[in-house]
Amino acid sequence: MEQATEQKIDWTKLQKLPIIGSDPQKKYTEKEEKHLRELVNYEFMNLEEPGLSQTFAYGNAKNKHTFTFVHGSSYRIPRFIARHVESKSTPMWGWAPDGSGRMTKTKKGSKSRFQMREVYE
Repeated sequence: MEQATEQKIDWTKLQKLPIIGSDPQKKYTEKEEKHLRELVNYEFMNLEEPGLSQTFAYGNAKNKHTFTFVHGSSYRIPRFIARHVESKSTPMWGWAPDGSGRMTKTKKGSKSRFQMREVYE
């Protein structure tokens, strides 16, 4: 198994990144926040374009970090960042009758772009 890829990361800065979720008003309990901020080893999989790396910025205007993940490599990151990466998806569209005899474009679902597999040692 491949060793966790170590980039030059300031762990204290990484731990202080804001937890971004679908509901910005959500308050986490102390136990939930401790769980989400725990550093865990993950293997990154690019499901949309296998073999390619992905670069993205995470955080807000005052506190952000840029990550570059390579398909198949392992990384030690907090759970909330892995959750954020896995939440990215591509919408799937299709055509359906609208009741008046016309066809309209509707969202049929979504397809995950990335997968973060937890690596147990």
